[in-house]
Formats: sequence, structure tokens, C-alpha cells
Amino acid sequence: MSESILPERLRNQQQQQKRRLPNKMRQLSLGVFTLAVIGLVAFGAYYFFFPKKEHFVLNFYTYAKVGMQDFLETLSAKGTVKPEKVSVITPKVGGTIEEIYVQEGQDVRAGDPLLRLYSADIVAEKNAAETELSEAKAQLAQQLITNERELDNQRLNVTAAKQKLADAESNLELQKVLYDYGAIPRVELDKAEQAVETARLQVTQSEWELELMTRKQDAQIAAINKNISIAEEKVAKAQEKIDNFLVTAEFDGRILSLKIPNNRVVTAHQELGQLADLTKQVVELQVPPGQTERFGVGSQVTISVGQSEYLGEVTYIAPQATQASDGSASVMVRVDFLEEVSNLRPNSSVTANIHLHLHKDSLYLPRGAYLTSGGQLFVYVIEGNKATKREVQLGLFQGNSVQVLRGLELGEEVIISTYDAFRHLDEIQILPEGGHAL
Repeated sequence: MSESILPERLRNQQQQQKRRLPNKMRQLSLGVFTLAVIGLVAFGAYYFFFPKKEHFVLNFYTYAKVGMQDFLETLSAKGTVKPEKVSVITPKVGGTIEEIYVQEGQDVRAGDPLLRLYSADIVAEKNAAETELSEAKAQLAQQLITNERELDNQRLNVTAAKQKLADAESNLELQKVLYDYGAIPRVELDKAEQAVETARLQVTQSEWELELMTRKQDAQIAAINKNISIAEEKVAKAQEKIDNFLVTAEFDGRILSLKIPNNRVVTAHQELGQLADLTKQVVELQVPPGQTERFGVGSQVTISVGQSEYLGEVTYIAPQATQASDGSASVMVRVDFLEEVSNLRPNSSVTANIHLHLHKDSLYLPRGAYLTSGGQLFVYVIEGNKATKREVQLGLFQGNSVQVLRGLELGEEVIISTYDAFRHLDEIQILPEGGHAL
């Protein structure tokens, strides 16, 4: 009674469907699981390859400011002692040397007479200029007298014209009264009015003539004064030439040489010798061009002269090399003594030891753990509450200091403790209160 009355074929189909349902569920679960795994892998890859920005806070560190000092080496070079201040003894005017007051090797003071010349032509030039000046001054005096007399006459003409105008105006008033009373005809009144107008024109004419005369006289005086100025200038120039007959020392020094012609006749600016200030001497060195790049202006130098040594300083490096007769090239380097060397003879040979790589005022930092952890390639520069990685170029090490060639500025603050914990970051946060200045 309980057996199914369904046909056998339908019962088989129902049983197959019951068996397929668990399989589908298992496949669906497997698909969901696979998708979840793929999502986790994708998320992990994204997190690994695209990490979030890391924040690092440095709460204890040592820092130092970028300072400035010299870094040191020597280069030996031969040179010659040269007076820095050398004056050529020359007369400013030509003439004949009448007296010589000094000799070679003599020490002189500024303004001391060295020699005296004479020129008859210059004396004659001054006499002619003085004569011209006297004549111009006499002409001025005469012109002033003439002008004053002419002005007085013209002023009288103006006064007379004004008086005529006053008389004509007084007569016109009288004629008006008489005309009003009918005592005179209209023609008489017209004549009186015409007389006033004529008197006014005469006043204007006389005043204009006075103004014209004044301007003309001013021009005459100006011309004469100009001639006087020209003559005075000629006299002054001639006197200056005469004053230059005496040749004096420009400064304290020593007479290095005298070149007096046998006939003692000289021209203006002819070289007659040399005067040098031996209290300020320099050394001129000849250095191979390739070596000049190793030092600069301001480098210290030890100068050896016989058994004596002096301190000096490089003050000039020629911008180009010169060729010697043997084909070798050299660059002229000037060294100033840092002490008085008046006892050294000019043109003496010396040996100079230049302090190479004495980089004056080079930037530097103290040594620290940052050199190892930073690989000497970068440092962290403090900027407020953060520190930024910056590439640097370091140079020489000297004592507890390291030279900074590039990347930093004087006075900047740099972390000099280890970078191991954050060297992979371009920027970190710092606690200012955790910093210890070295």
C-alpha cells in the first residue's frame, strides 16, 4: 500500500537529482573560497607593493650646526722677493738736471728732494702768462670806469625823461580844468594829452636804453673776466711746471737705481731710476698650471730665505699661464708677507711652501655615527619639527671634523647621531626637546 505508484523512470530521475544537489553546493562553496583567497592575495600584494607612508618620530638625538674652519697639505715652489710698491723716478717736465741730492741705496722719506731741473722755456712761458694776466686786469679796471660813466649819463637821461613826464601830466591836469571851464578849446586839451603820451614813450625809451647798456656792459665785463681766468690758468700751469723742477720722493723708501744721462738733459716722464718701499714686500712664485687648482687666494705659506722663515699668504693667482723660453708653462702666484721684512733685499731668491688644500672658511661638521649609517652620502637637516634627508658631498677629514663640499649651508643644523632606524625615510618628525647640541 505504501509503495510509490510512480513509474520506475520517474523514480530514477528523482534519485539522480537528489544526488546532484550536494555536488553543486560543494562546487559553490569551493568557488567562494577561491575568490576569497584571491582577494586576500591581491590585498597582500597591494599592501606589500604599495605600503602606507611610514611616520617616524625621533625623540632623542644629537645635532650640530654647520660650521666653518680650514682644512690642510704643502707644495714647494721657488720665487723672488719683490717690493709691492715701486715708483719710477721721473720728472714731470723736461729740462736740464742741475742738482742730484741722492744716490743708489739711500733711504729717503716722502717729500725728500731727489733732484732739481731748470727750463728757460718754462720760465719764459710763466712770464708771458703773467704779462697777459696783468693786461687783462688793467683792461677790466678801465672798462669798469667807462661803464660807470656811461651808466651815469644814461641814468640822467632816464631822470630827465621822467621829469618831462611829470611836467606833462601836471600840465594835462591844468588843461582839463581850463577846458571844463570853457577857457580853452578842445585842441589844446588834445595837445596836452599828446604831450603826456610822448613823455611816457621817452621814459620807456630811456629805461630800455639803460637796460640795453647794462646788458652790453655785463657782456663786456664777462668777456674780460674770462680772459683773466684764462690768463690765471696759464700762470698756474706755468707755476706748476716750475714747481715740478724739484723731483721729490713719493713715499718712504729706498733708492734702488739711478739712471742719469751724461748731458743731464731729460724729457718729461723719462725714467731716471726706481724708488721702492721695502717695508711691504711680496714673493712672486712660478707654479705649474696643474698645481694651482690645489690652493687658492688666502692659502698660508711658509717662506724660507736662507736660515730664516717667514709667514705669508697667497693673495693673487694669475688668470693665465705664461710660456718660458724652454717651452715650460707656469702660473704667477703672489704671496704677501704677514710680517715686516724690510731687511730682505729685493729680487732675493726664496723657497715657499704653500699649505695645499688649506681651504679657507670651508664648511664642516663634527664626526659622528651619521657618517657610518649615512654612508657619507646624505644627512638629515633639521627644519623646525622635522628633519629632511639631503644628499651631501663630504671632503677631507681633519681631527674630529669632516669637510662639507656640497649640499649644506653655514649655520644649518644637522643630526649627527645614528640614522640606522630611519635611513630609508626621506623625512622624519623630531622632538626638539629631545635634541642635544654638540
